[in-house]
Amino acid sequence: KGRFSRSSSALALLSTVPVAPAVVSRTCTRSRLSPVQAGSRTCTRSRLSLEQADETPAYDTLSLSPVGGGGKAEQRRPSKQRRQTLQPAASPKRRKVGLNLVEPLGWRATYALIEELRADRSAVVDSMGTEAIAGASSKQERDFHALVSLMLSSQTKDTVNAATMKKLRAHGLSPRSLVDTPDSVLDGLIYACGFHNNKVRFLKETSRLLIEQYDSRVPDTMEALLALPGVGPKMALILLRVAFGKVEGISVDTHVHRICNQLGWVGDEPTKTPEQTRRAIESWMPREIWADVNLLLVGFGQELQTEKAKLLRKCLTCSDSASALRLVRTCGLKLESELKKANLEPPAGFQLDDS
Repeated sequence: KGRFSRSSSALALLSTVPVAPAVVSRTCTRSRLSPVQAGSRTCTRSRLSLEQADETPAYDTLSLSPVGGGGKAEQRRPSKQRRQTLQPAASPKRRKVGLNLVEPLGWRATYALIEELRADRSAVVDSMGTEAIAGASSKQERDFHALVSLMLSSQTKDTVNAATMKKLRAHGLSPRSLVDTPDSVLDGLIYACGFHNNKVRFLKETSRLLIEQYDSRVPDTMEALLALPGVGPKMALILLRVAFGKVEGISVDTHVHRICNQLGWVGDEPTKTPEQTRRAIESWMPREIWADVNLLLVGFGQELQTEKAKLLRKCLTCSDSASALRLVRTCGLKLESELKKANLEPPAGFQLDDS
């Protein structure tokens, strides 16, 4: 009798403990959690987000049916809808950039100062970039040469790109000539470019598509350009502007990506990719300057990296030298050491603090 009473008490106690559904129990067995932990749906292996956990229904402790349901016992194999609920949550590292950022405080003054520093248009991109080297006899040829130059520009310096384009023009640069050129010959012509093996394939596939679908002409829509092998958003946006006068976005390369992050133009958190940066700055930057942003910041970035002395001289002779020096310091230039190398002196009272 005593044993029977103790057993009855134990059963009564166990009936008050919530029982997790079979699917959750099976999922959490691998992580060696207790039934109570499994019932709380905190299984590490399943990685449920908070929103997904909140959507998981509460279960009746005896029938294993959802509370408020029809009372029918749940099958051991979860339904398709149930399995979709248990999908892993997205990694917190993959941040979606908001599209409603407010204008950064003082950005107009900073942008105007960069415009002043770039007024001489003396950076490498100004003389050897796609816009400068895409000359040809007809518009159809110019458009194709601009496309090829952009495809070669990835991971390639402007000086190397310009020299390679000169070789290709001497060889013959049209969709048909590239298709007819043996791979080994074309590879030899563009060997100095980064990822030249892939670019040989991309150039040939793109040329073939242009011949077959566009009568050897370059298409004039973002969708069609992105469908070409080896063409990304940065290239397509520049080509639309250079070849067709269409401004559909801001082209962001590594220079623009880096500078916009350094200046705090991308929001409270830094962006991880140029495409994230593009979406961030397009959300607040006035559309009337979109066409100028790429060339302006690319040239500024090139001077920051390879023509420091020239840039510092321009800073010291511009309308606000102190602000210009603070600007280039924000963008990573070590003022004290670089001014010393160039035998230049900062304005009186300017604090050289590179820490």
